Amino acid sequence: MYRGEGRNPAYLAVNPSGKIPTLIDGEFMLAESNAILLYLAEAHGGNQLWSSDAKQRGRIAQWLFWESAHWQPTLIVFLSTAVGHRLLPETIPRPPHAPDWSDAGVQRILGTLETALGRAAFLTGPAVTIADFSVAGMTTYFKAAAFPFQSFPKISRWYDRIEALESWRGTLSPVWAA
Repeated sequence: MYRGEGRNPAYLAVNPSGKIPTLIDGEFMLAESNAILLYLAEAHGGNQLWSSDAKQRGRIAQWLFWESAHWQPTLIVFLSTAVGHRLLPETIPRPPHAPDWSDAGVQRILGTLETALGRAAFLTGPAVTIADFSVAGMTTYFKAAAFPFQSFPKISRWYDRIEALESWRGTLSPVWAA
C-alpha cells in the first residue's frame, strides 16, 4: 500500500478506496479495520473478543469509535514522518528529531488512554477485547517514534500485556522494533 500497490486495478476491484486493510473471507469482502475486527470476532471468534452482553458491547464499541475518530486521526498526522521513513527510507528522509510527544493534542488523547487504563488491565475490563487490538494498532509505531513510555506507566503496562499475547506476537513486523 505504501508503495502505491493500493492503486493497482486488482486491489481497487476489491477495495475501491485503495486503502488498507481489506478482508476477503470466501466471497465476502470487507474494508475498515474496526468493521473487520467486529466481523472476525463474531464470525470466527465466538464473540470471545467481542461480547454477548449489550453493555460490554457498548463499552467496546465506544473505544472502537474513539480509535477511529480521535486516536488514529491524531496519530497518523503526528507520526507520519517517522512512520514514512521506516517504511520508505529510500524516499522519505530521516526526521531530524523524534516527534514532540508534548504536543497538546497528543497529550490529550494519551491522557484519555492513560486514565482509562487506570481502571482495569485492558480498555473495557480484565480481559482483552477487539477494542484493545484496535487501539494497539497505532501503538505499534511508538517504539520507533521514541514514545516516552516512562511518562505513561499505565499505557506502558497495557502495551506490554498486548505484546505478550501470542496472537499479537504472530503479527509483528521487524520494521517496528525499537
